[in-house]
Amino acid sequence: MTKKKILIGCLVLVFLLINVLPLFSQTGPFPVPRASSAIERTLRGMNITVGNWWADYDVNTYRPRNDYEERQLDYRRRLTRQYGFTMQNRNIAGWGEMAQVAATSIMAGSPRATVFVLQPDWALSLYRQNLLYPVSTRRSVNWTGTTPIEWNRSVRDAFTFGGRTFAFADGYGGSLHAAVVFWNKRLFREAGLDPMLPYNSQRAGTWTWDEFLRIAKILTRDLNNDGIMDTYAMPADLSTEILDALVSSNGAMYVDRDRNGMLTLATNRPAFVEAVQFYMRLRDEGIMKPKPEGDNVPWNWHIPEFNDGRVAMRIDQQYVAGELRNNMRDDWGMVLPPKGPRVRNYVVFNDENVMVIPARGFSDAQVDAIVWAVQSWVTPVDTNWRLAEYPNYRDRRAVDETVALIRDQRLWQWKYHLHVPGFNRGGIAWEIWWHDGEPAQLIEAVSQSWSNLIADANGVD
Repeated sequence: MTKKKILIGCLVLVFLLINVLPLFSQTGPFPVPRASSAIERTLRGMNITVGNWWADYDVNTYRPRNDYEERQLDYRRRLTRQYGFTMQNRNIAGWGEMAQVAATSIMAGSPRATVFVLQPDWALSLYRQNLLYPVSTRRSVNWTGTTPIEWNRSVRDAFTFGGRTFAFADGYGGSLHAAVVFWNKRLFREAGLDPMLPYNSQRAGTWTWDEFLRIAKILTRDLNNDGIMDTYAMPADLSTEILDALVSSNGAMYVDRDRNGMLTLATNRPAFVEAVQFYMRLRDEGIMKPKPEGDNVPWNWHIPEFNDGRVAMRIDQQYVAGELRNNMRDDWGMVLPPKGPRVRNYVVFNDENVMVIPARGFSDAQVDAIVWAVQSWVTPVDTNWRLAEYPNYRDRRAVDETVALIRDQRLWQWKYHLHVPGFNRGGIAWEIWWHDGEPAQLIEAVSQSWSNLIADANGVD
């Protein structure tokens, strides 16, 4: 070996030692954040309960399911031990009782939880009754920053009244309710389409209503020329989710909010009318498999139609990926709904359960400590969020491209209709199948009843 090769080998070794070893030295326990002396004094001895309606979580009893949860559990144990407080998620009521439990316990001055996790309409009702603490007045966390976490801007905007914010949620959240399109790669291939077409089109910015309809026609096939379609582009259900996707992808909403924080009906806007019109066009083009006839057809008949490979696409919410991951034989992908003519970019129609702190039962100093503890509790212990997402999907592009878009708060559009108790999109979505007139007529048929519901939500007599 020449001296030159030896020298090069030594330089490479030095490079590796300098640049690779730090990667290993950076591993280890995720650091516990530093609290101010005031928060540390207040936290010591506190018991913080985050009340929900579905599950318990306690650092003393929880059994982690993977490496990330193992590291998260270790971090949370060190956090609570260092500052001398306890914190747990607790199922304090069933879904049907949660709103009442929150309201009555706060009014009695003895809240059942330190922090309540609520649906948006429940939280709005508590706000109308002056039962929520204006959390934005506390400065122990940066509500507009991006570190150590990015607070959910949609929730912040939706629950800001008179310059004060009464509900919060952490960044990306966990509802997984974004509208998406799943597709069967095998059926795309058999129809002569690139099985990665939706990904490629989404990435190129050409994933539009027109493109969606074009490929839907190709995917609806009569394989034996008997005049009966053997495969369809998609099932006719779930009607409400299909309507949600079309409404939001055109930049429209069912309900909006004005400058004074009052909810308003938004169905008379051109973007909404166009969404209903396009839904009716999909119906008339025959690309959606009709619901089977009969009285005993289950409401969820559309699920096996896609899962078992009889229709090529399914419009639903993001959480359905968990159902498909292990239960669908064919390979599948996931993209956002195609863009309508009124928008330039994709829209993420999202919602989130929100966190609120009771207006009664806690001092300002205690609320400072509570929100700091919540922020510390939900801080991710790994900055590479993709690693935790890859196992939930069939391919990496679902994460690298679609989930990345879903996480982009600039694309979010909040579902204000969820602030209105009793608001049922089925008033339009279900009637589309029997409506022969103009879209405006269908919209007008529900306008008065929806306006009445909105007035009730606004607390207007």
